[in-house]
This record gives sequence, C-alpha cells and structure tokens, in this order.
Amino acid sequence: MEYMQKHNDQFAVTAASEEDAHRPSIHSEEELDLIFSIHQKRKLTKDLSLQYNNTVYQILIKGIGYAMRGAEVTICEDFDGKVTVLYKGKTQKYTTYKRGEKPQPVADEKTINHVVDQVIKAQQTRSKFKPAIDHPWRRAALPSAQKRTILNCGKGDISTLR
Repeated sequence: MEYMQKHNDQFAVTAASEEDAHRPSIHSEEELDLIFSIHQKRKLTKDLSLQYNNTVYQILIKGIGYAMRGAEVTICEDFDGKVTVLYKGKTQKYTTYKRGEKPQPVADEKTINHVVDQVIKAQQTRSKFKPAIDHPWRRAALPSAQKRTILNCGKGDISTLR
C-alpha cells in the first residue's frame, strides 16, 4: 500500500481540464459484446449446420434456405461463453447438439498392466451365459435328421446324399 501511494505522489499529473475528453460510443451494448469477442469462420453444410468446440450448431430459418448452403458464417464467442452466429452481419437463431465425450487416451507402457488386470478381473466376475436348448446357436447340436436341407435346384444337399 505504501509503495503505490509513493508511486502516485511521485508520478501523478493533474489534468489540464476538468472536462471529460472521451468520445461517446457509437455502438450499442450488443455490438460492443460482438466486437470484443473471439471470432472464427465456419462453413455451413447442406443441412445448415456447423461444428464449433465439440458442439454442432444448426441454423434455424424460415423457408427452405438454399442460399445459405455452403455459406461462410462467423462464430463469435464472448468471454462468458455465449456463442453468436453471424451471417452477412446479422445474428442467426440456432439449436445446439452436443457431441460425445472425447475418447479416453490409449494406455501407455506405464499403465497397461493395470488396465489388463482390470479387464481380466471384469471377465472373471461376469456370469456365464448358457443359451436355451432351442436357441439358434444350438441348432448345430440337433440330430442329423433335422440338419438336412434341400437346395432350390431340386437336388439334395451333399450331406443328404448316400
């Protein structure tokens, strides 16, 4: 606290005029928010959607919207995380669709043993499933009389010829 007071006493300069010299802003509050945001260009797909930060944004329009297919739009993200989509300087309404989570990284040589041990443990604790007697997988175990098939050409299958 003392340092700042000494610094201000040493370097402070009084204004030559008491009048405020700042010009008034010609932009509205919304325009200033767009100016002071992060801008990125994206191209719209045929269904008027685009991807930004692992999220799909789809433009909502009235009518067919052929003119906007393949058009370049500007994504403006302010510092609060609010996203605005601009097309030819006008804001567009949109809906969002979240993408899935990013995949887990592949196990490296330091963690592979732990991962393999967890998989083996999960396999050992899994219950054994035995299909019913009439399940399609068990058809191979049926008696040979039920296995015979006839081809469309009228001749018997090789397994049925004697």
